[in-house]
Amino acid sequence: MAYLVDTDVLIDVSRDKEAAIEFLDQLDDFWLMSIITAMELMVGARNQKEVSEIDQLVAVYSVIPLAAEIGATAYRLLKKFAKSHGLRVFDSLIAATAIEENLTLVTKNKKHFQMIDNLKLEIPGY
Repeated sequence: MAYLVDTDVLIDVSRDKEAAIEFLDQLDDFWLMSIITAMELMVGARNQKEVSEIDQLVAVYSVIPLAAEIGATAYRLLKKFAKSHGLRVFDSLIAATAIEENLTLVTKNKKHFQMIDNLKLEIPGY
């Protein structure tokens, strides 16, 4: 099984949270990140050192770029869930990436994604 790792988990990894690092190490198969996650990490960087570390992370791991299909799926998700569940643009793009690429989304933010029926979720227990 392949995974798309959400921003919250990678923030924990970047801040050297041992449980998050161990969780990622235990994923048996391949994992990727969305370019949206890379951008969220960059925006959240606290200083230039973190910007450099994030840039190195993005260079090492596979990053899925935006594609027309991802945008169209994100639009459909927003139409369905923005008002009823508060789905936001970046979360819709990350969910759409997982759906379009047939990946399981690894996130601690179950509340943000649980209403999306065709999205496979993995909630870390750390």
